[in-house]
Order: sequence, then structure tokens, then C-alpha cells
Amino acid sequence: MKTQYYTSASLDGFIADSHNSLDWLFQFGEAGDSYPNFIREVGAVAMGATTYEWILTHQMDEGADRPQAWPYEQPAWVFTSRTTLVTS
Repeated sequence: MKTQYYTSASLDGFIADSHNSLDWLFQFGEAGDSYPNFIREVGAVAMGATTYEWILTHQMDEGADRPQAWPYEQPAWVFTSRTTLVTS
């Protein structure tokens, strides 16, 4: 078994900006074939609460620009120190 870390991050190591937005990532376009090929081989996904909440709000919520299903087939763990999360 191996652990792999795949992310887009700013030079200071953050994934989301100061407003917990991932919008800054989209200026670079799609990841190409690398991410779909990568995620196909992944057995489980781990993410932080801000990423989880962003997926719910911006991709899965009825008010999203292009609502879609949960993007992962694999089991997913959300790591947080908060006591509550947005749920869908």
C-alpha cells in the first residue's frame, strides 16, 4: 500500500484562498488527463472540511452552476477539528 498526495496549492501552501474559495484554481483550466488517470487508481480519498464543504456548495447543491453527483466512487474521509459541517 502507498500514500499519494495530489493537490493544487498556492506557493504559500494553501488550497483555498482567504475567503475559503477555490475559484483561483480555475484560471489555470482543467488538469488534463493526469487527474482522471490518477483518481482511477486511488482506493480512498481524504480531504479537509473546507474542501468537502466547497464540493457540497459549488458542485452538488441545487443552486450550483452545474449541479452534479458526488465526484468520488471511493470511500472518502473528511478531516476537521470543527464540530459541525455543512451536509447535503
